[in-house]
Amino acid sequence: MSSHKIKIIVSHPNTQYVRFLLSGLWKNGYLQVFYTMISVKKYWLPIFPSKIQKELKKRVFDIIPSDKIKSTPILFLIQKIFRGNLVSTIKTTYKWFDQYVANAICHKDFDLLIGYENTTYHSFKKAKDLGKITVLDLAQIHHQAIKDIVERFGFEDDITKKEQDYMDARKEAALVYTDHILTLSSFAAQSLYEQGYSKERIHVVNLGVNQENFVPKETYHYNGTLFRFLFVGTITRRKGLDLLFKAFQELSLPNSELVLIGPMADGKELLKANEGVFHYLPFLHHEELVKQYQEADVFVFPSYLDSWAQTVVEAMACGTPAIVSENTGAKDAVIQGGGFVVPVGDISALKEKMQYCYENRHEVERLGIQASQIAQQYTVENYHKQLFSALHDIAQKEGITASL
Repeated sequence: MSSHKIKIIVSHPNTQYVRFLLSGLWKNGYLQVFYTMISVKKYWLPIFPSKIQKELKKRVFDIIPSDKIKSTPILFLIQKIFRGNLVSTIKTTYKWFDQYVANAICHKDFDLLIGYENTTYHSFKKAKDLGKITVLDLAQIHHQAIKDIVERFGFEDDITKKEQDYMDARKEAALVYTDHILTLSSFAAQSLYEQGYSKERIHVVNLGVNQENFVPKETYHYNGTLFRFLFVGTITRRKGLDLLFKAFQELSLPNSELVLIGPMADGKELLKANEGVFHYLPFLHHEELVKQYQEADVFVFPSYLDSWAQTVVEAMACGTPAIVSENTGAKDAVIQGGGFVVPVGDISALKEKMQYCYENRHEVERLGIQASQIAQQYTVENYHKQLFSALHDIAQKEGITASL
């Protein structure tokens, strides 16, 4: 067997949850290089206007040395021009970034390339030409499953059918050069199995929560106190907010409130149509967000499709039970206890569980304590453990002789 450790290249134009991946690979000596659009140092931030600081703060990768990061800032600036238009971004900056990585890896010594959706066609094709193994770290469910769900429930995205077909065709083309896929949940994995992908190629790796930040509440509310339903996530129609608004209004529970927290996407009109039903907070710092999780009685996340939903496990870690749809990847945690999983799009089932929690405060406490205990297994360390197990499995199946 070769004496060297497995050499891994990671390519991601933006951020998402790539920090989890990078920290584990670097700490264990596997990371060769990380390609991204832009990376900044934390001490640079004060020289920029506050509005720009907020954007650049997401691009701080101090967890790995600067010499392990290769970036293309010009593409980041061009991407800002197409801000809000995903299709234009994919046709230009994502495509150019993908080509940049494809050219760069020709001069690198590596065993495996990990990339993210919409930026892998050229780089994965080049990696295969070089005889290397490719791994897609899939942040969503399979694109055909997304299309089926959107058609089933009748909500529309902000892109046309022609644009959607273009993106799906690009994803299909990239999958031809994809050897293995990392997914976030059993729900995401199932969407791939249904499209004919072998279980040998699919590896489930759940995201972790920083247990030092998200800590259990000390007290629970009882009869006579305000009962708070909480949703935290991107404000978009995909999250099932229409169901949540309808359920909350039809229940009309005395002394209760609905709180929404999260960045605005395509849900502005939906919020406007339900004005007065909820309290909305677009952004909170970490300490304030934890307080909201702890003060809530029940976390409700009736998403039409979500490959994971980190906020579900964050709420559970804070001792707040969760009600989620079966199309929410984090049901993997909820199904163990600490909440309820309801059929997707089922308003009656959603109302039933919301009312049950409202009428059974002591049961909410029991479920909340159970939720915090279950959430303990969803740590960053456990994410790394699952990741390395998947990489070991991939290496064995592909005959990679480098050690892990």
